[in-house]
Amino acid sequence: MDRWRLLVHPDLSGYQQMAIDEALYLLATPDSVPVLRFYTWQKPTLSLGFFQDYKRVVSEPFVMHNNIDVVRRITGGRAVLHQFEVTYALAGPLKNQFADKSLKETYRLIAEALNRGLASLGVPQAQFSKDVSSQESQNESRLPQCFVAVSRYEIAKDVRKIIGSAQKRSRDRFVQHGSILLDFDVAFQNGCILNPDLQIEKKVAPLNPMLGRALSLAEVSDHFKKAFEEQFQVTAEPTELEKSERDLSRSMEEKYQSAEWTERGCR
Repeated sequence: MDRWRLLVHPDLSGYQQMAIDEALYLLATPDSVPVLRFYTWQKPTLSLGFFQDYKRVVSEPFVMHNNIDVVRRITGGRAVLHQFEVTYALAGPLKNQFADKSLKETYRLIAEALNRGLASLGVPQAQFSKDVSSQESQNESRLPQCFVAVSRYEIAKDVRKIIGSAQKRSRDRFVQHGSILLDFDVAFQNGCILNPDLQIEKKVAPLNPMLGRALSLAEVSDHFKKAFEEQFQVTAEPTELEKSERDLSRSMEEKYQSAEWTERGCR
């Protein structure tokens, strides 16, 4: 069986987590193995998609008053408040299982693994969306918050979103990360966004209330690790960041803390 690497990083700051994801992406070479990572956030943090306009999305008075950090991702998509969740990330070269796969095909393969993980936790009848062509879906896709709509190959239960994902790729590598929603604070979710969707609470399906128990990072990462192993027929071996990954991620932390990157966006 092919070997992957497994990393688990609890309770780091948003800028550290984003720097690690980018470092893993940049260091993914044709000779490297995929890295599967699970992590949590040190405190509530709003992440913006690469192309989002900070001034049109972020409610600065609310995030400042409530001590919410704001970071910008290298991936696309819309704003996510990372509060009660486990985040997954997969970074690696576009080879073996991912060779010659389009962005949508890669999404689909990862969605199937995520669906296996949800099933093993006891989530009944979760599915990934294939059809987002309705007018309602098109309208929701223009809203700034990630969890107000289910995009193609994202995971939902009864059209309520459980996992939201975003991907960046180049000619020979990719990184995809996403939020596995455990619980939901509607006041925080809507407060940090300008013009939020006031119906968002009806469009999400957090796992803790659904399953009737509080999930831990250890339980979630264990179930989803096994799901990825089964889906891709690999062994994910626990490891630590390599020196090159650690050094590169630390060198990029300043970028992720800077207003130039977060507030003015990407040139």
